[in-house]
Amino acid sequence: MPLIISDTNNYTRSFNKSIFNKILIKSLKYLKISSKIIFITFISDYRMKKLNYMFKKNNRSTDVLSFNYDNKMNEVLGEIFISTNYCKKNIKTNNNSLKKEIILIAIHGILHLIGYNHTKKEDEKKMFMLQNKLYEKFIKE
Repeated sequence: MPLIISDTNNYTRSFNKSIFNKILIKSLKYLKISSKIIFITFISDYRMKKLNYMFKKNNRSTDVLSFNYDNKMNEVLGEIFISTNYCKKNIKTNNNSLKKEIILIAIHGILHLIGYNHTKKEDEKKMFMLQNKLYEKFIKE
């Protein structure tokens, strides 16, 4: 199983996890990384803020953090942390459903694991175009 999802506080009870899994697994196949393992952990805003400060020196919460563990000898690509509460704040700004927002954020985290970033406007455009393409491609299937 390429995705190992952890949610000890039931943050995911408010959306359909089977659709989430289906789209992410198809996205992994499309990106040719389905042989890798990715850990996805749903956490509180409080814990996200602590992780963001500890690893990125940003003293605020965020929607997603990705940590790449990939090396030639390891089948684990990395770990993604998602704040469901932060995603709930995003839906007001982005005009998305919670399901769509969380799926997009998870895809976003996966893209970070394989080297995409949004530090430059040009890179941001590529990353968000691919993120939206994957969502649109697999939500219909």
